[in-house]
Amino acid sequence: MFKLVLDPGHGGRDPGAVGNGLKEKDINLDISKRVTYILSFYEVEVTLTRTADVYLSLDDRCQVAKIIQADYFCSIHSNAGGGTGFESFIYHDVPEKTVQWREILHGTVAGYCKSAGFIDRGMKRADFDVLRKTGMPAVLIENLFLDHQKDAASLKDRCFLDGLARAIADGLAVALKLPLRPQQPQEGTGKTLVKAAPSLKLAQARLFLAEKNLLAPDYIDVYMLNGAKYGIRWDVVFAQSCKETAYWRFGGQVKPEQNNFAGLASCDGKPGASFASPEEGIAAQFQHWHVYYYGGDLPAGVKKMDPRRDAVIKAGWAGALQYVEDLGGHWSSLADYGSDIVDRYLKPMLAVELSEPTPAPFPEPIPAPDPVPTQPPGAPWDPSAEIAKLQTDGLIKNEHRPDDPVTWGEMATVINRLRGR
Repeated sequence: MFKLVLDPGHGGRDPGAVGNGLKEKDINLDISKRVTYILSFYEVEVTLTRTADVYLSLDDRCQVAKIIQADYFCSIHSNAGGGTGFESFIYHDVPEKTVQWREILHGTVAGYCKSAGFIDRGMKRADFDVLRKTGMPAVLIENLFLDHQKDAASLKDRCFLDGLARAIADGLAVALKLPLRPQQPQEGTGKTLVKAAPSLKLAQARLFLAEKNLLAPDYIDVYMLNGAKYGIRWDVVFAQSCKETAYWRFGGQVKPEQNNFAGLASCDGKPGASFASPEEGIAAQFQHWHVYYYGGDLPAGVKKMDPRRDAVIKAGWAGALQYVEDLGGHWSSLADYGSDIVDRYLKPMLAVELSEPTPAPFPEPIPAPDPVPTQPPGAPWDPSAEIAKLQTDGLIKNEHRPDDPVTWGEMATVINRLRGR
């Protein structure tokens, strides 16, 4: 298996660059851990030179890579010194393979940074110890400038860091030709398949939601219909909406009028996407699930609604998932995101008990009274006579007293029978 070393620069008594309330050693470790988690879905053995705030010399870092006989060394840093943007470094005299791998990684990360408004400072060469002494292909990347206000603001933004880590992981995966780990369904995994029949009943969903929020709108039928259209369990998608909207109370950065029931494109104070109707918002939510579990092609005749679909395809995750639990680290950077949907929302819904209605006792038949002629217009009101006439004409089959209440079901029966006459 391919062996990769990720080297979070600085640490311990060596803070690295400092600026705008940030320490480089912390940012480097944060990004490295995010990258490591994303790469856990690939066939690669990742080793971190440090996993905590400890000091390592440059020689120590190189020695880690040599001991495990790594195939590639990637040192992760943040910059300072009055500039802005992203840049990368390799050693002066290196094999063509090192050049090619750096070009792919640099292009992917620089592309992400440029999309966020930062300049590409270029691919450079330098006589850094970790590039020269590792004895293997190596690269050092500098992710923005801590002493630049705009750069620092992004390095404090969880959304930006998620995207940056994903860009680094994607660049490494493409450059190093890392295959995804196989994710075949296995008996006894205890995980929740997405491309399967739903387990939840509509009535359970309605009761569960009403218990949490009596004023919640009822779009459960819309979820059921979309589940059939996209081949995805509607109950797990509905469970996610309960999680993302606090049982449709909203109250966070996404507002009800946005019709965004999955927090699409919202992060760290950003309001996220807006949709013209609840139906469009729910369709977008299903499409985002669809790209993770089926791939890049939508069902025939479906209009694209998901604003994040292309990003999933570009990241290489299209069609890569099978279980709800797999959403952790994909839909969200939180590892337990998918399991939280199952444990805190879907399972309690499935535990909702539905009581069967007790049928009303059918009254004993009573002989019908003698036929009563229809009363002429203007005659005094005689409820008993009207009931008797309905019985004679076969429009009602059981005895009714004049003061008995009439249900809507009974009324509908009478009206429909009248229509038939």
